[in-house]
Amino acid sequence: MNQKMTRVKVEDAWLRYQRKLFSFIRSKVETAEDAEDILNDVFASLAKAADDNAIPGNVSSWLYRVTKNRIVDYYRVKRRFEPLPEELSVKIEETSIIKQLSKCMLPMIQALPETYQQVLMLSEIEGGKYEEVAAELDLSVSAVKSRILRGREKLHKSMVRCCTIYRNDVGEVVDYEKKSDSFCADCED
Repeated sequence: MNQKMTRVKVEDAWLRYQRKLFSFIRSKVETAEDAEDILNDVFASLAKAADDNAIPGNVSSWLYRVTKNRIVDYYRVKRRFEPLPEELSVKIEETSIIKQLSKCMLPMIQALPETYQQVLMLSEIEGGKYEEVAAELDLSVSAVKSRILRGREKLHKSMVRCCTIYRNDVGEVVDYEKKSDSFCADCED
């Protein structure tokens, strides 16, 4: 997709969704200024996705997911001592992206060569410390660290082949979208 086409998509999304999103955000935050900041941040994320040629298929759904995440970030940063509004916290728990993605990870780990599979299962899935994994597999701690690092890299490549992963400004996974040409049957949509 060329740059002019992506700019048109972002502008179209702005014209179609800015009022609805602003009203939605405004109903969740105290001031209009905060709502405007969040709205601008959401569309900046869309523009960045467009620059990376990663505009999601369903822009409306993507915009609302990113907006909800930005509202949560707003409460985390600006209102650390105030509880998150209940309607937001319940939805976050119900649709935990990490829980959904973790269902994809186990089959991907099991598809790795045994060298990496063993250390990742013991460290990442079972929560073992480097020393414990080293003792169980009769390896040095540096060998375990090296295998975990390489295994994570291979796992990341598998995830990227399967899904487009969206992160917030601090690098946390906030959403994912299964690629249409993906053969990863174990992932949930």
